[in-house]
Amino acid sequence: MKLQNPDTAPGGYTVAEMMIAGAILVLLGLVFFRVLQSGLLLFSKNTAVNIAHEEARDGVNRMVRDIHAAVSVPELRNLDITTSPISLPTPAPSPTPVTGNATAPMFAAVSFQNVANGPNYIWKDPGNPSLIMIKDNYNVNAGQHLLIPFWGALFEQDITKATAGGSANHSNIFLQNGSDTNINPRLQGGAYAITYYTERVAYAVMNGTFSADVNGLYTTAGAWNTHSPNYVWAPPGTPNGHLFSYKDGELHVLKQRYSGSSFYWQDIAVVARNLTTAMPFYSPLNSGGGFNTKYVGIQVTTSDPKSSNRSFLATNMIINTTVDYRTALALTQ
Repeated sequence: MKLQNPDTAPGGYTVAEMMIAGAILVLLGLVFFRVLQSGLLLFSKNTAVNIAHEEARDGVNRMVRDIHAAVSVPELRNLDITTSPISLPTPAPSPTPVTGNATAPMFAAVSFQNVANGPNYIWKDPGNPSLIMIKDNYNVNAGQHLLIPFWGALFEQDITKATAGGSANHSNIFLQNGSDTNINPRLQGGAYAITYYTERVAYAVMNGTFSADVNGLYTTAGAWNTHSPNYVWAPPGTPNGHLFSYKDGELHVLKQRYSGSSFYWQDIAVVARNLTTAMPFYSPLNSGGGFNTKYVGIQVTTSDPKSSNRSFLATNMIINTTVDYRTALALTQ
């Protein structure tokens, strides 16, 4: 029987070698895991930030387009969500801003007029001389505004009723407070005038929630102990215990309409969500320290409220800009 030479027998790993190899394997695994975790975290961060950016950009881009097209001086407004339908109180001039800070105080809404139809022309209805008629292809809504630019502000009036007149491409127009009867006498002898229909458009932040926050930008209206449901821009020196932050706001676009007895604001669409700025609109200052009403200041912050599987929340996206309106066709708001 032939015996195997011990010097040529298959060798094995020692315990020390196995421990070293295992340690190297664990170390490489930890490095791989950290690289993978970092990649997932960066992906979650970029996704969340992009969502926040997209929300802000979509809303601001639409506002920029409409404000550029405005034909009246934009006006800052407060928002009254306690009424049904929603009410935008009478346009309020901006109060004196904090010295050196053009972004305070701020407002929840801004309104202006955009051209909805025109130019058209107006003349007497040949079938009923007491009525006025506009060639508009019967494209008009109650609640819109009639402009007759060459006749001045007296003839800028809200439309309360419109009916098809004469033929399908004409409308008989009825104005607030019977103002159409003031226009009628000016149309004697076949006279006519160029007209436009405009719509009052508003952008307003709505439906968000406030929570106590010592770093918040808002406070309750009135005395601290009234527990008012309304919030306002926090003036300097507001105690920390009365500051609130805002989240989950929505930027809505509204248009003025007429119900048959009163004017109201119709909620048309939501153009941005996840806003953290309840009052994004302000009047920028001019070089003399007064208000530059040629521009509307917009400061919008948004965030992505969703958590990823890495428990990452998006940081806020901030857009701070001023937008100019370019035509003052309407002499009244």
